Amino acid sequence: MFDLERIKTIPIAAVARDFGFKLSQTGAGRCLLPGHDDKNPSFSIRRLNNSFRCFACGRHGSVIDLVIEMEGVSFNEACSRLRDRYVGAAGKGRPRQMRAPTKVIDVDPPVPDIVADQEVFGWLLDQSPLLASGRDYMVSRSISHATLEHFKVGQVANRQTLVRVCIERFGLSRLQKCGLVTDTRFGPELIFPSGYLLFPFVSQGAVQYIQARRSDAMPQRRWISLAKLPPPIFNLDILATGVTTVAICEGVTDVLSAHELSRAALGLLGASSKLSKEAISGLRNRNVIIMADADAAGSSFAQRTSKSLQALGVTVALKSFPPGVNDLNDYLRIKRGNKAS
Repeated sequence: MFDLERIKTIPIAAVARDFGFKLSQTGAGRCLLPGHDDKNPSFSIRRLNNSFRCFACGRHGSVIDLVIEMEGVSFNEACSRLRDRYVGAAGKGRPRQMRAPTKVIDVDPPVPDIVADQEVFGWLLDQSPLLASGRDYMVSRSISHATLEHFKVGQVANRQTLVRVCIERFGLSRLQKCGLVTDTRFGPELIFPSGYLLFPFVSQGAVQYIQARRSDAMPQRRWISLAKLPPPIFNLDILATGVTTVAICEGVTDVLSAHELSRAALGLLGASSKLSKEAISGLRNRNVIIMADADAAGSSFAQRTSKSLQALGVTVALKSFPPGVNDLNDYLRIKRGNKAS
């Protein structure tokens, strides 16, 4: 049982800061939501209604939604954690003045508004073959044609044309429900811009998710995820094979880089991501190598993931990169004589 109204008044700025968000006085900062590699500040909180919004990845909601996004837990579990950390005892974000609860109710998990649609995602990939611009960019990052074909990488040719055909085929409501189309002041818009590369998350032959990346080296909005749909683990099907050693990386590009180096790898989107129960089960009786990015967030990710796996009896090794190498794709490019960025 939760005092839901009380939980929703827990200051979202305090909760966000406890998750590592560095917010300005106006509540703006870089987005740390799993699956969003935010290089420019796009995250914002509104103290007026105690909510958050990321203007790049499109996710938004209450303080409860923030915990659900950051920790990958259910609605009930998010309420429980907020209550224990901030309402009881002495959580860091506990308000100085507590409102008396007006009503204590049982909370059932809400039916998710956004759900994966395998048919829509698969159709979108079929309509979006990889273009020369995307292929050339990935080759410049030492990703071969064979690897691009293996991971079924696509590319958006024309956003306006594609969204129009999508709506004609599936209807606007269905596209909105899977996070592929959002409403703008100019009307419905495909979440992925023209020219963006499309990376499908395929499981048992079906496309469960899509993440998009710019097909050039510009830093703005490098990665875009489906609106309000949390990303699963990338390349999870590798656990259905007989590989004895599996690498765990941060993001899609590093998984493709591992494939180029003849390593089987899983990709978690963002340093705050966690392994699912399915992935942990599949990693038992295998050797695991964690290849996290060479920054503070990556180090924290590696240590946290290593401890959780070792506690379950999984053999884990941490891979560190040479000085000046930020991630596995940097390592691959240097190894092949390409300049890393």
